[in-house]
Amino acid sequence: MASRHEQPGCTLSRRDYVLLPAIVVLTVLLLFFVSEMGTRLAWSEAHAGGECHVSDNALGVANVPNCTMRVKVPETGWITYHYNECGFRSTDACGPKPAGAQRVAILGSSFAEGSGVAYADSFGALSEAQMSRICSRPVEFQNLGTTGLPLAKFQTRVGPALRLRPDAAMLVVAPFDLEKLTLPDGEMAGLKRVAATAPTGTAGVPRAHPDLLGVARGMVQDSRAISVAEHFMFENPEIQVSMYLRYGDKADFLRQPFSRAWQQRLAAFDQLLGDVADRFRMAGVPLLLVVIPQRAQAELLTTQPLPSGVDPFALGRAMSVIAQRHGVRYVDLFTAFSHETHPARFYYPVDNHLNEDGSQAVAHGIIASLSHSGIAAFDSCNTP
Repeated sequence: MASRHEQPGCTLSRRDYVLLPAIVVLTVLLLFFVSEMGTRLAWSEAHAGGECHVSDNALGVANVPNCTMRVKVPETGWITYHYNECGFRSTDACGPKPAGAQRVAILGSSFAEGSGVAYADSFGALSEAQMSRICSRPVEFQNLGTTGLPLAKFQTRVGPALRLRPDAAMLVVAPFDLEKLTLPDGEMAGLKRVAATAPTGTAGVPRAHPDLLGVARGMVQDSRAISVAEHFMFENPEIQVSMYLRYGDKADFLRQPFSRAWQQRLAAFDQLLGDVADRFRMAGVPLLLVVIPQRAQAELLTTQPLPSGVDPFALGRAMSVIAQRHGVRYVDLFTAFSHETHPARFYYPVDNHLNEDGSQAVAHGIIASLSHSGIAAFDSCNTP
């Protein structure tokens, strides 16, 4: 007979070995679903109006002329994007230059276009207003920037820029532009919104059916809840800097000496800028190079001591040397940002594009460079 202190053994039925893990998994999925729905309501993403960015055989992506759309991404409010009759994000017409006015052409991708801010808050519009004031005459900034335009395709915008008969032009580049410079055309970054609406893969090839792991990975990558968590986490730039430096090739532009891959990218940019500069020089148009630091890089510009082997100024120095080699004026934002307190605040934490404060900071650098550039059209323009 069993002792009165002994308890009969408790065992789970076979059904319980299935039900209990299933309950745990379903609970986790339910919590994820609720948090995902909640964040998608509070941090919404939407699009209204026509699609103003379209696929283009020559460019990869192009802006639709006379098009207006409103876009909201999780980190911003509703933003209106309007493109003039030439497909430029500018309020001024792109026809003949008005008598007595000066004109500047901006070339580049999403940073140049002012992605993430209202047009009035973009560095192009801010520079236009300030330069018009200090020059005491109209100064137009025609913005040819195109979201998703690969750096290797920038040369295709030189012709349209020269047709504007500008007094100066500026090429706007960010590290992510350089990162994709040496990729084959088929792998270059295009416009996500255009790609997402395409019913088939490249060249009409149907998309492959993803496996279960691929579906799960895609859900995590597209999760709004995770993006919102990243936003609040990256508001502390030290966290993002620490995580960013764990990247390999993607972050190697911050390390010295440059990796072989980044040396190849800089060499490719050297050749590209040389070709672009030659075309502007032949037309008698001065060219400026504006390099906008990446968010983690911007924060590192003010960090002391720096992690071993990290030099956030190295890319700027290399780009400055390339610019000087081709007679291009270099707009030094790196030094300007290094004098700011936490320049990471100039960017959206997850999106990484410039916010309103960042656009203002870039505009200050452009205005200072143009007004002291020695360019004849701006000789009489002096900053206060």
